[in-house]
Amino acid sequence: MQITSLCLCLNERPNIRFHAASGRAGKYCEVLARILDGDGTETGDLDNQIGKLPHWKPRYNPGTLLILDRESDPVAPLLHEVTYQAALMDADRIKDGNLIEVEEKRKGKPTRTTYVLNEEDKWWREFRHRHVKEVIGKLSQAKEEFLKNNQVAAGQRDVAEWDSKQMLKQVRDYPLYREFTRQYKKHTGILAMTLNGLRPLLKEGLNLEQDMATGMDPKGKKISSRDFFSRLCAICESSDICMLSKLRIVMTYIITQGGMNKKEKDIIFSHLNHNALPAIGKLEELGINTGNRQNAFKRKLDSSHEAEIKNHLNEEAEWAGGQWRYRPRLLDTVKQMIEGKLSTKSHPYIRAPRKETVVERKASGIRSRRIRSTKTKLDDDAEKPRFIIYVLGGVTASEIGAIYSLGKVYNVDLFIGSTGILSPDEYIKSLSQGSIPKNENLHKSRSNMRSTDEEVKL
Repeated sequence: MQITSLCLCLNERPNIRFHAASGRAGKYCEVLARILDGDGTETGDLDNQIGKLPHWKPRYNPGTLLILDRESDPVAPLLHEVTYQAALMDADRIKDGNLIEVEEKRKGKPTRTTYVLNEEDKWWREFRHRHVKEVIGKLSQAKEEFLKNNQVAAGQRDVAEWDSKQMLKQVRDYPLYREFTRQYKKHTGILAMTLNGLRPLLKEGLNLEQDMATGMDPKGKKISSRDFFSRLCAICESSDICMLSKLRIVMTYIITQGGMNKKEKDIIFSHLNHNALPAIGKLEELGINTGNRQNAFKRKLDSSHEAEIKNHLNEEAEWAGGQWRYRPRLLDTVKQMIEGKLSTKSHPYIRAPRKETVVERKASGIRSRRIRSTKTKLDDDAEKPRFIIYVLGGVTASEIGAIYSLGKVYNVDLFIGSTGILSPDEYIKSLSQGSIPKNENLHKSRSNMRSTDEEVKL
């Protein structure tokens, strides 16, 4: 198994926990956990493989493997993304893992350029999990700074006054100038395309789904759900919004509001593709009521998840705004696990830990390392707390970004894996179980939307 291979490569014999949810989801999590850790009568796959490696030794501070299911947060894959990488994956722009094609104009003629997005790209590495508008601002700042400090960019107006030292500096700065302009053109082009894709939803769609998912406004105050349906109708009637976006917002409504009555369905479904309707019905298999609204099925935030969202609104006040309020439930679960607050009733161990993952606590907060003058960096990393999260049913780009950000905050090693990285398109098509063909383009709208090569003012 891939999880076993990962643990062995990390010299990890982790304690294994799983989400003990009701229904099939909890059973699947438990079955996988028992395959790995054994069930008391049979040895698990981890110990079987370790027995074949006579020189293998586990780390001193054992990690924790937490097995979760997509059912615990069915809303996250449906929400539109406004962070850089997630928005591109959301719109199905990234191909073959790291390639993106951008429509540009050269000498007045449209052309397509393929760019690579990887860890060697400094801006991509730094900004991939940030709000797209923040990234635009950061690029503008970088441009102003570069124009001041680079001799080629800053000295073009005063060529006649250059001395020999300035000429030499210009020669040295020229490669930097070329690299900067290439990267700047690359990212501004990608961001323009991203904003063009979000434009039809900016006025109302993004705000509505965040209102429904969080139940609070951008300031963290509770809001009424009375006008949710009328706002949903306006979105479904729009010819500017693509079918995929309509389906996502309709499904978010059903999940968060505890269902949808027949009268509402007759109105809403008349604006949706007929072959897409089975995907809505299959939400029942995730434990979601799709019939008449029932309070028992309304997705309400628990106190810790609500606190996490409010904390996000405070920390990201400038960028959270109307469209970046919701935080994946997965983030709250992992945060509780790191802090030692995750309930063993809802997330039990397969068997009592031989030794628990140690995350040191100090008065000033959480620390992940003891400070000793005799300790080497290698020893320090060997004791660094480590948590592995595995999500059955797929994980989203926004969840991956949120988890890695959490690792930096707590100074712990976090690894997240899944049965696949889930895009909204894949999520809905998998729910439809074949009624929506895999090659059907749900990103198109009925209107003649602006092409992606149209200039956007950044």
